[in-house]
Amino acid sequence: MKKVAFYIDTLYRGGAQRVMSNLVTYFNESYDVVLVNDFITDEQKYSYPIPETVKRIYLRKSLEGNPIIKNISRIFDLRKTIKTEQPDVVLSFLGNPNKRILLATLGLKCKKIVSVRNEPVHEYGKGKVNNWIARTLFSFADGVVFQTKDAAAYFQKSVRDKSTVIMNPVGRKFYEINRIEPVQDVVTVGRFEQQKNHLLLLRAWKEIEKDFPNDMLIIYGDGPLREIYEQYIEENNLSKRVWLPGLITDVPEKLATAKVFVLSSDFEGMPNALMEAMAVGTPVISTDCPCGGPKMLIQNSINGLLVPCNNAEALQSSMRELLKSREKRDRIGVSARNRARVFAEGVIYDQWENFLMKDVK
Repeated sequence: MKKVAFYIDTLYRGGAQRVMSNLVTYFNESYDVVLVNDFITDEQKYSYPIPETVKRIYLRKSLEGNPIIKNISRIFDLRKTIKTEQPDVVLSFLGNPNKRILLATLGLKCKKIVSVRNEPVHEYGKGKVNNWIARTLFSFADGVVFQTKDAAAYFQKSVRDKSTVIMNPVGRKFYEINRIEPVQDVVTVGRFEQQKNHLLLLRAWKEIEKDFPNDMLIIYGDGPLREIYEQYIEENNLSKRVWLPGLITDVPEKLATAKVFVLSSDFEGMPNALMEAMAVGTPVISTDCPCGGPKMLIQNSINGLLVPCNNAEALQSSMRELLKSREKRDRIGVSARNRARVFAEGVIYDQWENFLMKDVK
């Protein structure tokens, strides 16, 4: 049986972590699977589940220690782990894990695949030096998985030539659920972090909320910016018009009852929450953010609406447009669901398996 090693820093909740959890679960059905994480964390209740039959390896016991020393030791421990486990294929996700795995596997015979999960400028840094480091390290990879063509453009032709573009997989439960009437509210799902720019959504909602008294803005998620959001809500008298319920597990049901879904991010890879809303058939609005995920998913005014990044005026106009017209919402929702067929999990897992196991003897 072929062995596949997966490497990511942690499985703490996030888009890349969810995709890796799903891939580990899928490959575990047909391959010998090892999952390597950097640390044993105390955040297990917020981590994505992994089958008990998957071997778990942690490179360190805690987060403590000098950052430089920790990073160097992880590279050596990672190399030792790969030499011991002898996988046929290694797959890593995210900027720092990708750098570490490419250094740790220099000279080793396993097939080395890395995946860029976000806007490369943010994941690998701006400027000629950071770009050179990333380009040099990626030259050691046997294959690279991007989420968008725009992300691939950050790298040289020799890297692009051994790469592929694979969208994120969306689970069956999002396709199986039907829209639940009466639909209500504007919703989004995402971490309370600067990247998601929920303040843009709050600013846009503040300007139109009085025109839609039967709807609320609901932001599902949590994170370090919660207090800032709560302060904005209080200062603008929005406490009866905005709800921050925290983390949820019944995402399909929440999307199925939503009138409109909005993604207000400054940058994204391939946004899971947007894809899930489309699979449910919820009308979607998204910023046309780098590195091009939303514009790959959405044909403007056909299966969703695209707006410029950080433009509250354009966002409020698009929200108003959909909230006012059931006919437009229904038409866009049906088209979004049709578009979503191409990133159903079965389709995407086949693409991953074909790319990872190609030429593996």
